[in-house]
Amino acid sequence: MKVSYVSLCGFRGYRKPVRIEFGSRFTIIDGRNGVGKSTIFDAIEFALTGTLSKYNDAKSAGESVADYFWWAGAGPAPEDRYVEVGFTNGSDLLVLRRTQFQGPNQVHIEAILDQICDRGSAPAQPLGQLCAASIIRDEQITQLSLDLKEADRYALLRDVLGANDADVWLDRGAQLVSLAKKRTATAQQEVATANSDAANASKRLDEVRASLISEEVLGQAVARLQAFVKSTVPADVLAGPVREAIVKAQSEIESLESLAKRWQEIDKVRSDLDSLNASRKARQEDHADALAALNSLTPPPLVAAYTHGVDEHAKKLLALVNLGRELGLHDGSCPLCASGQSHEEFEKGMEAAVVLARQLSEAAANLADFERVKKRTEERVVASSEAVEAAEKVHADAVRAVQLFDQARLDLHLAESSRDSLLARVAELRADLNAAQIDLRVLETLRLSVDLDKAQRGLSDANNRLSKAQERFGRARKAEASAQALHDAARRATSETLDRRLERVLPLMSELYRRLRPHPTWSDIEYSIRGDVRRFMKLQVGDQLNPQFLFSSGQRRATGLAFLLSVNLSISWSRWKSILLDDPVQHIDDFRAVHLAEVMAQLVNEDRQVICAVEDAALADLLCRRLPVGAHGDALRITIGPDQEGALGVQELRILTPLIKRTLNQGPQLATG
Repeated sequence: MKVSYVSLCGFRGYRKPVRIEFGSRFTIIDGRNGVGKSTIFDAIEFALTGTLSKYNDAKSAGESVADYFWWAGAGPAPEDRYVEVGFTNGSDLLVLRRTQFQGPNQVHIEAILDQICDRGSAPAQPLGQLCAASIIRDEQITQLSLDLKEADRYALLRDVLGANDADVWLDRGAQLVSLAKKRTATAQQEVATANSDAANASKRLDEVRASLISEEVLGQAVARLQAFVKSTVPADVLAGPVREAIVKAQSEIESLESLAKRWQEIDKVRSDLDSLNASRKARQEDHADALAALNSLTPPPLVAAYTHGVDEHAKKLLALVNLGRELGLHDGSCPLCASGQSHEEFEKGMEAAVVLARQLSEAAANLADFERVKKRTEERVVASSEAVEAAEKVHADAVRAVQLFDQARLDLHLAESSRDSLLARVAELRADLNAAQIDLRVLETLRLSVDLDKAQRGLSDANNRLSKAQERFGRARKAEASAQALHDAARRATSETLDRRLERVLPLMSELYRRLRPHPTWSDIEYSIRGDVRRFMKLQVGDQLNPQFLFSSGQRRATGLAFLLSVNLSISWSRWKSILLDDPVQHIDDFRAVHLAEVMAQLVNEDRQVICAVEDAALADLLCRRLPVGAHGDALRITIGPDQEGALGVQELRILTPLIKRTLNQGPQLATG
């Protein structure tokens, strides 16, 4: 399976439609930096996988490489946006096409997978793995070889060798070990729980046995309790009546103690009843005197017309007299009433008005004195009435308190008792109550025989559960050991299988290293595998020296290129015969570039398709001369660059022809005359 052509438009830096044909043996592409050589390899990977792995899913400012798959430059918009790659397998042509909005047909993907790899031994994502191993990029030559971690380097080689099914069995073995460990942990927890239950059951049994009481002590307690409840109830049903009697005794004690606390207070109230009654009667008498004084008051005699506002009437009358005198008679008539009068009659009338005004003023003073006396008497009546009500309330409250206390004494049959006898009764009841409570606890030991049987059964059950849990724990540990042994065996078998495959691959790596000759001193490189659970692949030269820190950039690149080429040639499940080299000679001198050309020539001779992009046109010419051309059209030389409008495209396509054979052979003899 080889790459036949790439056709793209509006992809990355290619705005116009471009179709690039590839020779079946090799194709050399040259062009200065930035003319889109790497984009050709990007297009092949994008058509197969739908992404570009060299960016490692990098993100910046919320953007990713997916935002830049398609043309985003200035100028006229592309006619279309698509990537199309043709694959050939002899005479068959398979095409994959992706557009900006649509991926390739799934039928075409499946057809490509069937032709490009062995589906039975391929990894889960074969196309991505093939692109990683077959497209060798300038920026990834050391990153995916010398700079790769030893564990990741081994994993890369393991995937290439097609040992992926081992991971499935290892994962299954790890799952079995994990499940077995969980089962063991659960069984161990069950043993701990059962052991704790057995210990608690044994402790309970010891407590029950220690609580057993002799029959003599139990009989005495039963007799006392029967006396306490005043009944000959059998011992097995005596507990209920005893508890009822205890509750009743506690209630009686509370009532008696409450009565004792109030006894002295009520005695004082009882002694104050007579004084309270006398005070109540005195208040009643004072109230009666106040009412009598109020009723005996009589107002001073006044003219009915001047009963109200007497002093004001007097003032107005004097003002009228003064006005009349000032005006005098007017044509023999009074200026106030217009009646005909003589001068003597007018003066007599004025004098009579003055006398009346003086009488009214004196009556007003007497009336004011009367009002003051009446108000004080009314206030006294109100105050004496309130005093009577307060005295009657105090007396009634005292009588009620005494009556309630006496009724409580009657209810408790203590009408003839004293406070001392009541306290003695309380002490007696409390002593009986305490004794009954103690005897009740003794009586409850009758149930210990039942509890003893129950405790013995509980201990037996706990021991049985402990025995079964220990048995399950033993089986679980045995199963865990078997699972671990199975997992270790699968791991060892996987390592042995990989080691046998590596015995065939590692010599290839060493051979490619010797052919590329990265270092003049260390002409050989060693690849060592170490680790049991986790495997590591180490590269070393000389006396276990690490080339990652020893070689120059050019030497590291040549060493990495040898490793990556050996990785590609070791893919046992791949049917893709194409090796794509994206500027592999950066920082490599001309001497080692010639070595690389020799290696590439050998790959071409082994029917591998080599597609190589370089910047230097002279180097491209060298590669075209050094790589063998089999037939006309199976080797191409392509130059990439911008056109007059600045759009990238193919500037020159040259079909390489094979060298002329038999050029030095002797020609036909000429006839001589």
